[in-house]
Amino acid sequence: MRELYRAHGGRIPVWGMAHAGHVILPDDIIKENSGASKGTYGFKDQIAHKIAFVKNHVPRDTQLVLIGHSVGCYMVLEILKHCPEVDVLKGVQLLPMIERMKETPNGSRLAPSTYFRWLAVFVAFLLSFLPDVAKRWLLKLYFLGRKLDEGAVEASLNLFDPNVTNNSIFMGWQELSLVREPDLQCIGQHLDKLIFYYGVTDGWAPVSFYQRMKNTFPQGDIHLCDRGIQHAFCLEQSAEMAGMVAEWIEQATAAEGGRPLHTG
Repeated sequence: MRELYRAHGGRIPVWGMAHAGHVILPDDIIKENSGASKGTYGFKDQIAHKIAFVKNHVPRDTQLVLIGHSVGCYMVLEILKHCPEVDVLKGVQLLPMIERMKETPNGSRLAPSTYFRWLAVFVAFLLSFLPDVAKRWLLKLYFLGRKLDEGAVEASLNLFDPNVTNNSIFMGWQELSLVREPDLQCIGQHLDKLIFYYGVTDGWAPVSFYQRMKNTFPQGDIHLCDRGIQHAFCLEQSAEMAGMVAEWIEQATAAEGGRPLHTG
């Protein structure tokens, strides 16, 4: 998000939405929303959360570029389907995980681990008592040898919260059973707005998924990465990905006559 904002020289506002329950909220935000629902949020709850934001907080005269990553691409399609009144210029699908999650290499490995959900929550509960300096040290040890963006470290600190860990694993467990066949009807209906970018070594979306999508929609804007970008690009390759997305946005806005827009 930061790199994308910089790429446009601050001219285009960038809005982002975390998944509900996946971040530790500041105390003042918690107080302001004391009546809000608390607990565990499933995959369908997360989709409803994104749709509610678009419907309730995006001004009607705003043109949007929707950007999804991984399962966020599934949610972009749901927004297109359920928010026809929203003016969407483009829907960018980065390393999309929108089909057959259980059949993917990473999905097949994830499935057994969901049975240890409460063990992971208990471990997170114990680690939550560590001082922040110790948590950062553990993260740097885990990511040893990688040139991480500081924002990635900050985001990873949330996983030391047992509620965040619980919500993350619960959502992943539901994705395994709910992310099945791709919504080809929705994709076909909005094909002129969609840009797909698949990875070559993506354990969540094998090249066979790219080939099937390309064969189904040969006229679509569907790319296969030739830059070695990894699925978790936000750890080390944010600037490169943001530069590419910024070019797509520039091309789209130029075609629209330079209309003002927001990305999110």
